[in-house]
Amino acid sequence: MWVRTIKITFANELMKNSVRSHMSNTVDLTEGMLLVYRVDLSSNISFVNHFFPSKEPLERFSEKLKPFRDQLNAMGSMLEINDGPVWGFIVVGDVTL
Repeated sequence: MWVRTIKITFANELMKNSVRSHMSNTVDLTEGMLLVYRVDLSSNISFVNHFFPSKEPLERFSEKLKPFRDQLNAMGSMLEINDGPVWGFIVVGDVTL
């Protein structure tokens, strides 16, 4: 399993909320993605985690989203992207979100 983490600093809260809505409707769980979750770090900063079964789907996803990342950068957002293999993923049996 592979994960991509993205810390996005948006120009403002309205931009963050608009992008979140767009991503939820058009990007989440595509290209073989197994799991996605977001954490709001502040009113204009989000931390996004995308989990994939292997590196290849992650690379396809990354290529598909390149134009979107370029647009975010052009609008003044800052993206910090990291990815790598998952080696310690544990969930307790009675977790509900």
